[in-house]
Amino acid sequence: MFKNISLFFLLFLTLSSCTKDKTKVLKSDTYFLSVSTENGSNNTVYLQKLANSTVIDSTQIENGIALFKGSVDTPQRYLITIEGYFGGKMIVLENDSITIEIRNKDLINSKIVGSKLNNELFNVQKQSEKIYNKIDPLFPDMQRARLENDAKKLQEISMKMTIIEQENINFNFNYSKENPNSFISAMILNDLSRRDSIDLKKLTDTYNALSDNVKKSVDAQRVASFITELH
Repeated sequence: MFKNISLFFLLFLTLSSCTKDKTKVLKSDTYFLSVSTENGSNNTVYLQKLANSTVIDSTQIENGIALFKGSVDTPQRYLITIEGYFGGKMIVLENDSITIEIRNKDLINSKIVGSKLNNELFNVQKQSEKIYNKIDPLFPDMQRARLENDAKKLQEISMKMTIIEQENINFNFNYSKENPNSFISAMILNDLSRRDSIDLKKLTDTYNALSDNVKKSVDAQRVASFITELH
């Protein structure tokens, strides 16, 4: 009997190991995106690339849930839109299990669960927003200066805004420099390259410091093309 029990546990451990290995394989090359909502039945949910608005998949909400399954070569930003819902939700799609939780049909402020990259991007955006919020108190002063036609005051306020904006740019550059293995860094650099004016040397140096794996991403490739075009 002891022998039978030993064989049973050996078989159990073998099956468990196989199951875990299978799960790892699935998670490494497949994404499972679940869109959960309290409202809406049979509404069509669209998944499209953020960069060129190409719809790559669509499905309907059934019993409050819409499911997407597929694969991406590298993490990339996509947009979720829902028929009858206002706006859209940007999401970093990676080969993992991700859930978007929507409350009261508020797609824009919905919560993304199960994705480290989306959590990372949210934290970066939150810090960036915190810097930009420093501009808000300056708007009443600007409006007052305009009404009084005070050119000197307007110039002072404009200078303060420029300093705050540069602080935000520096924050984004520093984040990318300190996180060369993050796909979020490539996305940040791609966004920075779209500005009217940017420090090309700083952009090039920060891009060059990215890991080889991150450089394979769509965002990093676009940064590389931008740098090449300007040289």
